Amino acid sequence: MKKVLKIEPESFALLVKQLKRVINDADLFEINLDTMRVKGDLAVIYKYFKKPLIARATTLSLLRSAAKAGWPYILMPNDMQTDLEFTTLVKNKGCTLISSVDEINL
Repeated sequence: MKKVLKIEPESFALLVKQLKRVINDADLFEINLDTMRVKGDLAVIYKYFKKPLIARATTLSLLRSAAKAGWPYILMPNDMQTDLEFTTLVKNKGCTLISSVDEINL
């Protein structure tokens, strides 16, 4: 079983600091890009930490940035509309799209 740790950094610098502190505590890291007020080069994060990263965001532009950076997993809201450019980018970069459903009532 894989262990996933969710991180909601306020800035790029805090993301780096948080990942350094917890890098050995999980197998995958779900990063909420929406919470970052100050953005940075997402490719640097992926190359430096060498752990599977899941990009989570509610905007296509943030998810596009993560895909361009080569993040292996892109977690998007179930109802998010994409475009051909995004789908092509995800396919070419070898990213796996994950659909997020907030809640299911059974």
